[in-house]
Amino acid sequence: MEEKNGKEILVIGHCLANVHSRLKGIKAPPKMEICSRNVIQLPCPELIYLGTARREITKDQLETPNYKRFCRSLFKPFADMIEQFYQEGYSIKLLGVPKSPSCGAETTTIGGPCGRVDEFTHENVEGMGVFYEEIMQELGERGVFFEMCDA
Repeated sequence: MEEKNGKEILVIGHCLANVHSRLKGIKAPPKMEICSRNVIQLPCPELIYLGTARREITKDQLETPNYKRFCRSLFKPFADMIEQFYQEGYSIKLLGVPKSPSCGAETTTIGGPCGRVDEFTHENVEGMGVFYEEIMQELGERGVFFEMCDA
């Protein structure tokens, strides 16, 4: 996406700037240089919804009407802000978290077993996480054009 008038807003998944919000035991995301950029850091829906002691989970386990509503309501104030920047001529770029069931922009996880298991297994697949699907829908409904990719 070409920047409008040389102005860009970078919207990032929470753990790209705060690794402590990630699921315990998960490798840190790649280091990003964000100090010299216009950045909006999104909240972490999994941390807020499930807490810091959460267990590994996949997209198909989060795809419930309640979690989707929660993600949409969490994003609405950010959508208001992003929409205003867009109307002022800023280009919008969203960076997702690779393989995240909530914040993946290009890759996510599926297939985690239900119920009590001895070993948690899942599969990494192409697609968006639940939160980023809700973001895409909300911004689309507002007519905000944006670029989206994983970090």
